[in-house]
Amino acid sequence: MKKIIFAVFVIFAFLAAAAFADAAVIKVKVTTANVRQQPDATSAVISRAALGTLFEVIKKTGNWFEIAVTDATGRTVTGFINADVVDEIGAPGAPAQPQRTAAAPAYAAPRAATGASGGKFLIMFGPVLSNLSFSEDLGETKKSSRFGLAAGAGYEFPLGKDLSAQAAVFFTTGGANFTMGADKISYVANALAVPLQIKYSFNGPFVAAGPYFGLVMSPKMTWDISGEKGEETIDTANMNTFIFGLILGGGYEMDLGGMKAFIQLAYNLGLSKLNKAVEGSTSSVKPNSINIIFGIKL
Repeated sequence: MKKIIFAVFVIFAFLAAAAFADAAVIKVKVTTANVRQQPDATSAVISRAALGTLFEVIKKTGNWFEIAVTDATGRTVTGFINADVVDEIGAPGAPAQPQRTAAAPAYAAPRAATGASGGKFLIMFGPVLSNLSFSEDLGETKKSSRFGLAAGAGYEFPLGKDLSAQAAVFFTTGGANFTMGADKISYVANALAVPLQIKYSFNGPFVAAGPYFGLVMSPKMTWDISGEKGEETIDTANMNTFIFGLILGGGYEMDLGGMKAFIQLAYNLGLSKLNKAVEGSTSSVKPNSINIIFGIKL
């Protein structure tokens, strides 16, 4: 019986020693260190720690330390920091620690980097395939998309662990092409658009949706009919220049050192009519487009 008690004591002592060994303290040795959701260099960043920040280690997994940080919602969650960006300075109570004080114990709670939950500025650009949808059949007239470009800037701010919101301003070109045999007519226009999106991330991949509002500028018609070419500015008194609709899309983002890059495929579904209501007519013309957006977060 004494041997059993002794064996149990030895096991508990071993476990206690192991637990004490895991309770190491680490100190960030680089200007800014990423704290990630998983022990993986491609995992999402949930916090950032400044030079000199101290953490108590929960456990070590390979070349990663598991620590506790505060996320964008103010909750304390666990994350992982790479061993290459920190120094191990011992366990609580070891001489390597800063001296404790009664009013503020040095390790009363793990500390996350200041500003870790802040937003990011966005710079975006990419091609656009725009078109028009008609409520009536166009008969023999063939309609096709028109190629354009879009560029803009915005701001993304966190709403939760994987949830964020985006607001941006885009300048985009677009329109639609129409073919009737050998004759060609094009509707050409520019637009200033303000998309507002809610984004949910899946550790790289993401989905996004929300409304957009815009203003059509410089609309015109160009044609090549029976060899005769021409161009005419459209009188905006005869059309609705304020447009709105929905954005539906998804993409992927990745780390590039101190910033992130992303690509997004978005479908812009127009809900507003370009043509003004005419008594006795129920026809409608609505703008749609597909955008491929390349962007960076700063």
